[in-house]
Amino acid sequence: MRENILKYLPFVVLAIITIALAIFSVVGDAGDTSLYSNPFMILGWCAVVVSASFLIFKKRKKMGIPTILIHLSFGIILVGALFSHFSESGIVHLREGETKDYAIKENRDVMKLPFSITLQKFEIEYYHLSDAPKDFVSYVETHGHASHGRASHGHASQEGRASHDHASQEASSSSTHRISMNKVLDVDGYRLFQTSYDEDCNGSILTVAYDPVGTGITYFGYLLLTVSMILFLFGKRSYFRQILRDPLWKTFTVLLLLFVPTLIGAAPRTFPKGKENSNVAEMFGRVRILYNGRVTLMETYALDFTRKLTGKNSYGEYDATQVLAGWIFAPEDWRKEKMIKSKYGMLDFDSAVEILKKGMVGKVMTKDFDQLDEKIGLILDLQSGNPLKIFPRKIDSLIVWETPSTVFKGGMQEFVARVNESTDANYVKYNKFHNKYDGLWGIWYGINVDQSYILNQGGESTRTQKLKAYAEHVYNRYCNTAPLAYASLTLGLLSFFCLLRRKLTRFRVGFSIASAIIFIGISAIIGIRAFISGRFPMSNGYETMLFISWIAFATTIFAGIKIPLVMPAGFFIGGFALLVSKLGMMNPEITPLMPVLASPWMSIHVTLMMLSYTFFAFMAFNSAATLVMARNRAEHQDTISRLVLLNRFLLYPSTFMLAIGMFIGAVWANESWGSYWSWDPKETWALITMIIYAMAFHRESISWMKRDLPFQTYLLVSFGAIIMTYFGVNYLLGGMHSYAG
Repeated sequence: MRENILKYLPFVVLAIITIALAIFSVVGDAGDTSLYSNPFMILGWCAVVVSASFLIFKKRKKMGIPTILIHLSFGIILVGALFSHFSESGIVHLREGETKDYAIKENRDVMKLPFSITLQKFEIEYYHLSDAPKDFVSYVETHGHASHGRASHGHASQEGRASHDHASQEASSSSTHRISMNKVLDVDGYRLFQTSYDEDCNGSILTVAYDPVGTGITYFGYLLLTVSMILFLFGKRSYFRQILRDPLWKTFTVLLLLFVPTLIGAAPRTFPKGKENSNVAEMFGRVRILYNGRVTLMETYALDFTRKLTGKNSYGEYDATQVLAGWIFAPEDWRKEKMIKSKYGMLDFDSAVEILKKGMVGKVMTKDFDQLDEKIGLILDLQSGNPLKIFPRKIDSLIVWETPSTVFKGGMQEFVARVNESTDANYVKYNKFHNKYDGLWGIWYGINVDQSYILNQGGESTRTQKLKAYAEHVYNRYCNTAPLAYASLTLGLLSFFCLLRRKLTRFRVGFSIASAIIFIGISAIIGIRAFISGRFPMSNGYETMLFISWIAFATTIFAGIKIPLVMPAGFFIGGFALLVSKLGMMNPEITPLMPVLASPWMSIHVTLMMLSYTFFAFMAFNSAATLVMARNRAEHQDTISRLVLLNRFLLYPSTFMLAIGMFIGAVWANESWGSYWSWDPKETWALITMIIYAMAFHRESISWMKRDLPFQTYLLVSFGAIIMTYFGVNYLLGGMHSYAG
């Protein structure tokens, strides 16, 4: 009896901790970390470590060194976390020229520093030709420290004095450093992070963290865990290695080992047909505008405007460019159009305003009213001219984009009047020119010439401008994931039907060709999006969904020929990911990276997390298929056995990629926020997910994990944690990862 209690004690305690973490993350207040520092929670983790250590010691001869090292590394990570819990951190608020030798802790206590720090200058760095912040930079001088600090990836000062990164230097009374997002300053063991700044940009807020022991122990635990997981996969006693003895897995193994994201190029919408009409509409769409922090095409802004207003990329027979032009130059006509999507159906402008007024009077403002209010605000803002930053001006070394309201004495009204003088106002609604084509075309052409001249002065060549403009035009015109999504889901149904009828192998070549075509389409979309943005597109929900679908179809292509069982899952996962990317909560807009995301750790972290999520999705689908076929188990026993074997195989790389992705994310957080673990909702649920899937490894301790149907049921239910981690946290709980939406 005592032996059984000890055998299951670590799993029971770990399950209780996991449930507590899940409940508290949902019902607790944002930023409340009281549970995580609660003595009972600390005792619970200690109980897990002690009881697990006892079991490992008893079974040490059977477990093998890699397994022991994996469990040891988790213990080391927890010890490091315990030391970090008692570390110090605080905030230093400095105005330019101000000097301080202390920081203020969260509890308002004073944290004395062994050195003083002076803010010389604070500045915001912007993306090229844009007003979007690229980085927040504090130039500081430190005094009285034993040695020069090291500025991670930093520079010495704005004058160009270099400070050697990650290198200790000779003692000095003072030194100058550059602190920015993801670029940390180390001074005598104290780490300074750029946290915020004053509205007037004459002051900076820095976080100071002092954790001389905990971070080092934790990082050692991360490293040991990574090494031990690799050893575990290919150790002599590894169950994973036993699975690999089946020749069927050779293709899949190669895929996992050589899975390096490869991008091809990309991109779906139409302009009006007709010789003159298409030329002018296209000319208006090609006018450049500063939108979402980057220089883009008017048609891009038009698509976003129309999509937010109507839920679609067009309105009836009118493309997005015509819709935008209509609201700018003929608003009275367009106020009558029922094109504002709402809970109450499609509304015209006046009806929408009337509904909002009634809601305000009745004090029944809900989320639906907020969304409607946002759409009305979108129209009003456009008519004021505020979003129309289409007139670049070079002021000193900066390029400032102005609106019609600032360029014309009469503001937006004068701009609209000048355009309408060149053509009948009905053009913008009906696309008719009444023989005034040259005048309107001339306006857009003149603006484009003026823009090109200024942009050339800003360092962007005419050739580069044209190439990027053409790429974005192609992207806007042809990038549409909906047909790919519908095709994927249809193929998923067909392949699953073939699986049930045991005819999947017969049609695997055809399904492989279909998946390859869809894969090329997705690769093209990602490729052009990467070219336009100048970065790998994986910074928001829309882009990560695209990447998940890309992984799903890559897996289907590479593994499908040898393992046809993955085909239905690949089509369904890829199709659902593409379909979800079209949901209103996703953000398809191409935007510059937030300063905190501009880190080399970001791409590695997100790639590993998305890979693991995709393979977990494969496992969930396989589990669901198993439970469907279990109703007639005798007929499908062979297929069920192979689905179970596939899931047992995928469990290892999926969980390990999740773990490594989490730890790389922790390193990134430590470089950005000064803390590798803050119990942010996303961090908490990633930990919950890892614990849940790690349970499935313990076949010897949890005996029912050896049985096929209970194992598959567990994996299917466990996928709920993935859904909560990705969607629930991003769109319900928020936190520091809210930008991922």
